[in-house]
Amino acid sequence: MSSFAYRRAAGGALAALVASLVLASCGGHNHLSRYAFTNRSLAVVYLAPPSPDLETGIYNLRHINTALDAVVRAGSDVAKEVEGRKARARLDSAATRVNPVDRMSQRTLDRAARFLGTHPVTSPDSADYLLEVNLTDYGIDARGQSAAYLYMKAQVVLLDHRDGHEIWDSDVSGYDRLTPYVRAGQHVPTGIITAGVLSTVSVDDFQQVLQELSDYTSDIVTNDLRNALWDVRDK
Repeated sequence: MSSFAYRRAAGGALAALVASLVLASCGGHNHLSRYAFTNRSLAVVYLAPPSPDLETGIYNLRHINTALDAVVRAGSDVAKEVEGRKARARLDSAATRVNPVDRMSQRTLDRAARFLGTHPVTSPDSADYLLEVNLTDYGIDARGQSAAYLYMKAQVVLLDHRDGHEIWDSDVSGYDRLTPYVRAGQHVPTGIITAGVLSTVSVDDFQQVLQELSDYTSDIVTNDLRNALWDVRDK
């Protein structure tokens, strides 16, 4: 899955920057068979962190054999941290343009209502059922030495609005690669390459990949719900 692609010089060669999407989910409770959804109403409630996160981590030192290696690797890590912070600021700017919470909320509400057979409403107070999507974390993951990713993680719960009982829940996550996957030699740490490519990702680039990741994360939520409904409706 290609989100955006452009070419930059890296280590004397042109490297294609292709964002590859990875999605995962883990289902939990499923009491959908106990409830009637036809002619009922559904609203989506989104909870989101105030700003994107940056994860840089502590890196593997197994290839450090000399003092020079240590200095180069330390510089690589510092460079990645510095460029990661700048990239997070650009991601924050992109998020104000995209408003991923509103984007995900509308898309999730429309699809979930179709699968359940409910009619969508925008006000949670007037809904028979609530689909709560807690966007627990999103941001840039630059912990590895080979690539950096934009990621989202969410916890999803379908609730009976009358008594608050949990009908169904799932944990979902999405990752979109921001930098080329590279393997560098002992004296050219991949962190330097990752830092260099991160510095080229613009606000517009972040806006595009954030839109796509928001849509796909929403889709994995509703696909999980659809699969759970198949399980109970086929029995």
